[in-house]
Amino acid sequence: MTAIYVVAALLVVVFLFGAYRMMGSGATVEEDPRAVLVAVLSTATEAAQSLDGTPVSDDGAGSPHAVRRRLDGCAQALERIAGIPVDATLDEARTMLELAVDELTWSARLAEAPGYARDEALRTAGTSLRSRGAANLEHARSQLDG
Repeated sequence: MTAIYVVAALLVVVFLFGAYRMMGSGATVEEDPRAVLVAVLSTATEAAQSLDGTPVSDDGAGSPHAVRRRLDGCAQALERIAGIPVDATLDEARTMLELAVDELTWSARLAEAPGYARDEALRTAGTSLRSRGAANLEHARSQLDG
């Protein structure tokens, strides 16, 4: 009877050790910072274009909520490569992309507000954020192309 408990305890320990090893294996994947920055630039540029023609309805891939979710994904991708050392040009592009994604995310949040279509101040703030975000995207693009 004791042997059954010993075998069961050993199986649990082996299972927990295997689960621990599998969870840790995903964290060691190295990413190419340049490739991530290019992908973020592309996605954020598409999001900015979607925000320029912000629809009134909240359904579909072009809705402010869907755009904000894509931008949240961009922010997560930038966080994944934040600790990877890069040269000065890529670091500047990363900084510009972080700013652009943040500004565009706030613009999308404003567009999600119920009174956005009726409030001139909200629309002006959203336009200003999109304008700054687009300028930062262009700066990042020049750093990545150059």
